[in-house]
Amino acid sequence: MVQAASAAHTSMTGMSHQATSTMANASITTAGQSTMDHSKMGHGATPSVTPSPAAAPQMAQAAHVQGTGTVNAVDPASRKVNLSHNAIPAIGWPAMTMDFAVAPSVDLSALKPGARVNFMMDRSPDGMYVIQSVTAGGGH
Repeated sequence: MVQAASAAHTSMTGMSHQATSTMANASITTAGQSTMDHSKMGHGATPSVTPSPAAAPQMAQAAHVQGTGTVNAVDPASRKVNLSHNAIPAIGWPAMTMDFAVAPSVDLSALKPGARVNFMMDRSPDGMYVIQSVTAGGGH
């Protein structure tokens, strides 16, 4: 009977039963997804942003961080420097290019684009890293 209905459906609409079935399953899945209640699945109350107590000491230890990189640009007016730095495993950062705030104690006039540098940064209370010292050098 199903085969006869499928054949009749195909001859009348030009669509195979399989295509109709696939579309029906897609709409059933979509309807099921729209009514899903995550709070009843046991993970609704799981904190997703709060670090575990075991991670807290590691984050505190990463307050003073060493890095190496290349100066791309210096903005004395905003006390920022753009660096392409190597990976910084202590805080889980891959190599990347980014802007850093620079502490008032750092002489920005000594930083020139293209210079390889070693830098030390501290984590500020707002969670951002601020460069506290810069020295010439910085291996690859």
